This record gives sequence, C-alpha cells and structure tokens, in this order.
Amino acid sequence: MSKIKFLFVSLLTLAGLSGFALAQYSPGDSGQFVILGAQYGTAGRHVDVTNRLKDLARQDRVFRMGNSTFGVDPDPGHVKVLRIFTRTPNGQERFFEYREGSVIDGALFRGWGSGNWEEGRWSGAWEGTHYESQPEMAAAIQHLREAQQNLESATHDKGGHRARAVQLVQQALREAEQGIRYDNSH
Repeated sequence: MSKIKFLFVSLLTLAGLSGFALAQYSPGDSGQFVILGAQYGTAGRHVDVTNRLKDLARQDRVFRMGNSTFGVDPDPGHVKVLRIFTRTPNGQERFFEYREGSVIDGALFRGWGSGNWEEGRWSGAWEGTHYESQPEMAAAIQHLREAQQNLESATHDKGGHRARAVQLVQQALREAEQGIRYDNSH
C-alpha cells in the first residue's frame, strides 16, 4: 500500500512541477493583440521604442512609463504618450495609448513575456497609417534627440559653442523630420 501511496504522491508532485514550469514560462504571453511596434512622445516629436519595450516585456513585469523608462525625452515640456501598435485577432491594425506616468500591464499582448513580436509589419507612422517605414531616418532622429539632451545637460556654455551646437542639432532634427514628411507625401 505504501508503494502505491508513494507513486501517487510522486505523480502529483510531477504534475505540480509541470504546471509550475508552464506557469513560469507563459505568463503575459496569452493576450489577444500582437505588438507590431511602439512609439513614445507627441504627435510632433516621437521616437521608436520598440526594442526598449521588448526588453521590459521580457522581464514580464508591470511598469510605470515615462522619460526615464525609455532614456529619452522626445518633446521636453510636453506630456508624452506611449503608443503600442498591434494587430488584432481579425488582422486589423490598432494602437493602445498610455499617457506618461501610466502603469503598463502586458496582459493584453501576446508574446509579452517572451518579447516574441511581429516586427516589420507595422507602417512605422505615429498615426498608424501605411507609410513606408524609414528606420534610418527614425534612428537618426532618436540619436539627434539624445545628443540634444546631452548638450543641454552639459555644464557651462563652453564659450558659446555648446549653445551653437544645440541650435545646430535642433536644425538637424527639423530637417530630418521634414525629410520624413516629404517622403511620406510623395
């Protein structure tokens, strides 16, 4: 009788461990919306944060979102939003918008905990419209904004050179953004 009891307890233990193992690897991966990309900022100034969001999602955690989350303030002095662009179960594109300071919970999104998303299928536009993706220009804008932030944080004026560098970066940002808008309209 004790052998049967031992076998029964062993089977229950294995079943419990299997369930525990499955629970560890699947939380957050069962949502109904597939993430295609993510942008952070305002309509006028925003950056692609898809890779950073993927890093956060792989940690399978709920987090409060803001400038420090993404390491950039794309539009200083303005309230930013995170737009997560998704594909619905019926194949439509839809985005979810979270205001700066909001808590993000990945339960809605499939592949959240694994970061297994369908990159490259989203248009890349803030509005979700179908423009040609311009990853090089978007990356350049993100780097310019980071350079602007670094220059603005630097101490002293450096004989006017720091201020001039800030102006030139701002001019480069305007030109890059205008280039994207031009390309999208022609």
